[in-house]
Amino acid sequence: MRYAIVGYGNLGKSLEKQIEKRPADKLVCVYSRRNIAHPLARQLKQLPFDKDWDVALIGLGSYQDIAQYQHLFGGVNTVDCYDVSENLSSYKHQLAKIKTRGTLSIVGAGWDPGLLDIVRKTMGYNAVTLWGKGVSLGHSNALRSIPGVLDAVQITQPKDNALELIASGQTKDLHRRICYVSAVERDKENISQQIAKIGHYFEGQNIEIVFCSTNKVRQIKENTHHKGQVLCFDDVFTAKYLVEMDSNNDFTASIMLRYANIIPRLIADGYEGALDTLDIPLRYL
Repeated sequence: MRYAIVGYGNLGKSLEKQIEKRPADKLVCVYSRRNIAHPLARQLKQLPFDKDWDVALIGLGSYQDIAQYQHLFGGVNTVDCYDVSENLSSYKHQLAKIKTRGTLSIVGAGWDPGLLDIVRKTMGYNAVTLWGKGVSLGHSNALRSIPGVLDAVQITQPKDNALELIASGQTKDLHRRICYVSAVERDKENISQQIAKIGHYFEGQNIEIVFCSTNKVRQIKENTHHKGQVLCFDDVFTAKYLVEMDSNNDFTASIMLRYANIIPRLIADGYEGALDTLDIPLRYL
């Protein structure tokens, strides 16, 4: 397989590292909005016109970036890890409308959404998910999009009594979202207000904002360990599924590559348009 990477942040670099582990695969180019020091760098606006690779792996942030550039994905094969679960169906539908015949986009192909979506469906309607403790890629990206934020990272952590709450039937308000933010003093009040208004990420959530130095944020970001678990307490069974990773970026990248690898077979069997992980028969994996 010949791959392109779109976006060269933490996820893009992990995608490159995972491709290098696969002798049969080749990284052809890296698209970026920035001028990056990379021998395979190309400008993002070139993406719809290049045809020297098979699949583009989208490493852009889900909060704003993917929606801004999705118009470039219509005529090429793509895999992304779009992480706004509430908007995934709408995003997939919008993308499907611009896809050209014989091309395929797989959306939400990370560990959540993605892998844990499959697990939740097999467990049943009352499955509950706990995330963390760990750094959330999507939430951190949303924080960094706020004007005035110099750098930021968000830690997702279950409440100490989360398991007891789930066993008693509670399915909401199970987490703490700790936001470590670097900003100048005059911007802090406005930033705090903006964080609380970010829908799907922080609005209505149990938020803790810690203003700190840029160096402190950088130190926290170095630990990319994360985990997630799906639990189901039913009258006739109890089910638990746990995934734990040393690197959120690397694990997400490895899942994206698994789905990218099956795109030629899916297209050969008549699949096209836009699919999420629940649309794809597991036999392909």
